[in-house]
Amino acid sequence: MKKKFTWKKAIYIILGLLFAVALFSGIGYLVKSNSKESEAFLTRKPSVQNMEDKVMATGKIVPKEEIEIKPNIAGIIDKILVDEGDKVVAGQLIATVRIVPNIAEVNNAQQNVNTQQLQISNARMNVENMRKQFEMQERLYKQGVASKQEYLNAQQQLYTTQQALKNAQQQLVTAQKALLIAKTGATPELQGLATTQIRSKAAGTVLEVPVKVGSQVIEANSFNAGTTICSIADLNSLIFQGEIDEAQAGKLKQGMDMNIVIGALQNKTFPGRLTMIAPKGKDNNGTIKFPVEGDVFNPNNEYIRAGFSANGEIVLKSKKNALLLDESLIQYEKKNGKDVPFVEVKQKDGKFKKVYVKLGASDGINVEILSGIDKNAEVKVWNPSDKDKEELKEKAKK
Repeated sequence: MKKKFTWKKAIYIILGLLFAVALFSGIGYLVKSNSKESEAFLTRKPSVQNMEDKVMATGKIVPKEEIEIKPNIAGIIDKILVDEGDKVVAGQLIATVRIVPNIAEVNNAQQNVNTQQLQISNARMNVENMRKQFEMQERLYKQGVASKQEYLNAQQQLYTTQQALKNAQQQLVTAQKALLIAKTGATPELQGLATTQIRSKAAGTVLEVPVKVGSQVIEANSFNAGTTICSIADLNSLIFQGEIDEAQAGKLKQGMDMNIVIGALQNKTFPGRLTMIAPKGKDNNGTIKFPVEGDVFNPNNEYIRAGFSANGEIVLKSKKNALLLDESLIQYEKKNGKDVPFVEVKQKDGKFKKVYVKLGASDGINVEILSGIDKNAEVKVWNPSDKDKEELKEKAKK
């Protein structure tokens, strides 16, 4: 006897089929998610390289000695005979200065000359009168008419007027020199001290010519530094000037070897030696920096321009064949009040396992792994960069 088909049975069958589909879908999702667990993160392996513990100082290349050429007389630049980059020798003519007379000073000096000339004329008349009086007293004295005292007094007065004439003549010479200085800026006797010819004080390369023809210049004196006509330096004698972080200052000593890396020369490296570590740091946006200096050696006499940006690498110690890992892959957790480093290592089943590691020296990019993992360990990239994310997407597509 056949059983009668009912709607109730049909509903049970449909519900059973839906349950079976949901069950298989859930199982499939779990299997699929477990199979892709290993693909959710990129991994990196440690590398065996030579490890250098070094301090990096950022700075620039400057001349060891830079000389500023200044005039010792005020005026206007008439000629400039050198350009930036020219090599000059000591004593070479750099520029010439034209004196612009001050009309008031010239008038005063001319008036002083006229006054002194008038005084000389009067002094000569006085000398001539006193000479006549002395000759008369001398005759009277020889005749016995005048006393000896009168004779001596006349002689003394003649001598006094003659000295007054000499003083007036000397003052005239001084006034004439003052007039010449007011007109031309110097006298023949002062050409070595004050001159319109500006010459180089040393041999080297012209670094900068900050003035132009027609520029007003002021002489160097006790009250001002004067106008710089050009600066000269020996580019074969260069030094590195830079700054280091306060955390690194205690590791350095004078005399340490340096590697000077100049970016403008395709990161070419020059040998150097640390010569100065400042005893006092400077506050740079809330960070204490210590100035350092070092000699730069140029064995191949390459052309290095003053002002090039450079980095000074000071190697504290080095280790060969060290196991290195990207320091950004290291994670930390609190354990007994201390930060304990660990990494997550990929296992054979695709899962990741936390492994504690012991760290050594760091160069700021890579850190030495002393124990915990070997060179074959696949370490999870737990903080991927944008580049890592793109790489992860490409891997997922494949």
